[in-house]
This record gives sequence, C-alpha cells and structure tokens, in this order.
Amino acid sequence: MSSKSNGNKPSFDKNQKKELKQHAIGVMHGLLQGAIRIGDPKPFDFGELGGTFFEGFTARFTSLFVEARREFVVLAATMLKAKSAHEPTLLNLCLTAAQDCIKQLDPKASPQQADKTIDQCADKLVADTLAEGGKEYIEIVPNFLIMPNGYDGPIKIGRVTSMRTDDAVASTAALAGNKKVSLVKGSYPNIELIKGTLLVGMPAMVFVVEVPAARQNVAEEAKWLIDVAITFIRLLGSGWSPRFPDIGDIEPHPTLPTNPRRSHVTIDGTIVSAGGAQGVRAYDVDHAIAAQLSDQSIQKLADLLFDTTEKALAGRVAQGLGWITRGRQSLDRAERLLAFFTALEALLTNDDKSAPITQTISRFVSVICTNDIETRVKVFNQVKSLYGVRSKVVHGGKREVLWKDVNVLQSYVEVVFKVVLKQCDLTMGHSRFNDSLAVASHGLPWEFAVPGDVAAGESTEDADVQEADSAKPGEAEGEGKSGEENAAVEKAKAPNGPNQPPEDPDLQSP
Repeated sequence: MSSKSNGNKPSFDKNQKKELKQHAIGVMHGLLQGAIRIGDPKPFDFGELGGTFFEGFTARFTSLFVEARREFVVLAATMLKAKSAHEPTLLNLCLTAAQDCIKQLDPKASPQQADKTIDQCADKLVADTLAEGGKEYIEIVPNFLIMPNGYDGPIKIGRVTSMRTDDAVASTAALAGNKKVSLVKGSYPNIELIKGTLLVGMPAMVFVVEVPAARQNVAEEAKWLIDVAITFIRLLGSGWSPRFPDIGDIEPHPTLPTNPRRSHVTIDGTIVSAGGAQGVRAYDVDHAIAAQLSDQSIQKLADLLFDTTEKALAGRVAQGLGWITRGRQSLDRAERLLAFFTALEALLTNDDKSAPITQTISRFVSVICTNDIETRVKVFNQVKSLYGVRSKVVHGGKREVLWKDVNVLQSYVEVVFKVVLKQCDLTMGHSRFNDSLAVASHGLPWEFAVPGDVAAGESTEDADVQEADSAKPGEAEGEGKSGEENAAVEKAKAPNGPNQPPEDPDLQSP
C-alpha cells in the first residue's frame, strides 16, 4: 500500500482550528506538569491515570493532560469525519507530540522561550492531525466477484479498478520492480518471505482502490468503495451471463473466496440430510459489457459518485449504492430489508425532521417509478406496507420477514437508483432533487421521469433479462423464485423500462 496527498484537500473551519490549537496547548502543558524530575521520591509511581517512559524521560499523566487530549481527539475526529478519523491514532499523535515537546524544552529556558516551544509543538500537532484528512492510499485486495469472460482488461469505476494481478503489479509504480514486496498470482492466500522479498499471494483478479482515509481505516473504506462500484456496474451494465446475482440471490463477498459447497447436517426426525452445493454468482465481463462500462458518459458518472461535494445528489446516490450491495451480501432477510431501506433513506430523506419518513419514502418511490397516478397509489401502498415490516424489525426486534417482501423491496430499490442514475444530473443539489419529488407527489409529472413511452409501460426487448424461474447451474431443483418475484426481477433489471414497479398483489396497505 502506498500513500499520497489527496488532490481534494479538505478545508476546516477557522474557529474549530483555533479551538483545536487550545486543546493541543493543554496537551503539552498537561504532560509537562507530570514530567518526573530528578529527586522525585516516587519516580515510578504513576497513580491511577498512568504515565509514559520515552528516551530517558518519564512523565505521569495528569488530569489536565487526560482531559485536554480527550477534548482534542473528540474535536479532531469531528473535523476529519469518520473515514479520515481514527481515534486511537489521534490519541497516539497527542502523546507523541507532548513527548517531543518535553524533549525539546531546555530546562534553562525562560518562560517566554518555553511558551514559544509549546506553541510550536501545538501547531505541529494540529497540522499533523489535520493532514490525515488529505491522505490517500492505494489498496490492492483480492477480487472474487468481477470475472473476465472473454475480456481480461481493466474495468475502472471511479476510484475502484478491477484488473488482472499481473497488470496491477505492472501499473502500480510502488510495486513495479519492488525488491521487498511482490504480488504472486495463483498462490492466494499464502504470504511468504523468500530471499528478503515478501511474496503476497493473490487470485488471478484484484481490486486496485484509491482510498482517501486514515491509514487504519483503509481496509474498511476500500471495501465500501468496492461495494459502491459493484451496484453501479450492476445497474448500468446489461447482457450479463447466467451467473449474474438475481433478485433474492445472496451475493458473494467481493474480496473473500466463496465455497460452493455447504458443510451441514439437517435432521428431520429420523431422516438425516447433508452436504449440498450451489453455483457461485459473479459479474462476468465480456467485451460488450466492458464497452458499456468504459463509455465516456458512464466514466464521468462514476467519477462524480466517488469525488462529490457534500450537498450534491451524487453523494446521496453513492451512499445508497453501497448499502444496496451490503443488502445483497447478507444471508439474513431482516438485515437485507434494513440495508435496502437504508439505501432509500440515504437518497430520499432530507433535513426536515418534521417530515413523516414512511409517507415521504413511499410517495417519492412511487413518483420515481411512474407518472401514472393509479400505479403510484399501488406503489405507495406496497412500500408503506414494507416500511411497516421494517419498523417491526427496528423497534420491536422482530425477524418476521418474508423473502417475498425482501425481494419486492430489492426490486423497488434497484428501479429507483437505476432511474436516478440514468435520468438525473447528479451534480444538482440534493435539496433540489427532493423538491422535484415533493412537487410531483401532488399528482404532477416528475420532471426527471423516464420518457412517456417507457413510463406508460410499453414492452421492450431486453437481452439482459434472465429466466429467473429456472434453476441455475449448480442450483437445486425447486429453488427458483415464485412467479411474482420473477416479474419483479425482470422489471427491476430491464434497462429500457426501469420505472416499472414490481407486481405483488399480496402486499396491501397497513
């Protein structure tokens, strides 16, 4: 992994920086107060708060040091935000800075000279801390989900690139010709040190991810960026192979291998059954799909999602895409339901705390799905009913969730995000997007709706729609989806008719 400065350098509030500086000064004074001098009767008695040894110096942790460090870390984490803030690292930065301050202070220095040294050390602590917000790392991890299918070149989606391991080594400056670390294709998951070179085993394909985050958060943030990219290609690519993860399928983890065999024993009275296998799902990329995803308009869209401003629609869309992937990866029906609704809330809620979330989400989903008023009412009732199931899970802890409900919800979610990706200018403010939905929810056409011939529900040819009701290779007979779910699958996946709501006559309004 290598790091560099992020081109989109964050800006920080001046008043917060001043407050952070004051906490940093408190950190310096706090450890200085606890510095143990020659002649101390109990030099190794640190008391309840503890202390530190460093390069011939010893210091007790004082109440001032502990409190100032705590305040510094809380404020710094708030300023850096979650992905660039790692609290244990910030705690260590404070301690190291205070230790350096003690080492730099001349015991014979005047009070003015001492204050100057403390001030300089505090400035450095603030600068080093906020610099975490501008760092970017390259993370290379195994790729078990996007597979070559006649096309073995790279697939770049914003900050995430799926590529062959050999190509990743050749195209990454820090690895090309590196004598200390090398990636070895085919020996995953082995890691060996041979003749001074650390050989890291990888499968044939890897993800190369540009991660703006604190060093300790890189693995977590890289996985999230990969998840965003996966749903992006899922919704905008078409013509996938039969291994494509359908509605209701449990999608494999993108960076961990999937064992197609499930070791288990199930007992029904005196009848014992064991074993079992299923086909492994994957996104197989052929030349046609590679051409779709490399189109200039798709690449521009991806770049917007991965490097967006805080208030732009693109940021909300990216958040939702990641949660949709998390939902597909979950084995648990309740977890899938919550993840899919989290995606909808990320896209469709605003800062108005007085707005009824259930009504807002249901109305906005219906507006995005269709301009037909009668169909909107049906969609509204279905989503509202599903939101009632969500409330029972969240507020009552109940796991009474049917696969049929989860699959219908997944269909709606993918329809909504597909329409937004294709129809909306993602650079617009999220508030502008919300306002357009609010206006249309009063029975008016939505200004970003799919053109009328599609919105009216006319049938279109779609080579991407698979036979969802037939068992896939490696899938046991009888494990196909119901006719209702198949209809939902086809309508959610159809790129020419993304605004058609899934059929489910059994879902009624509460």
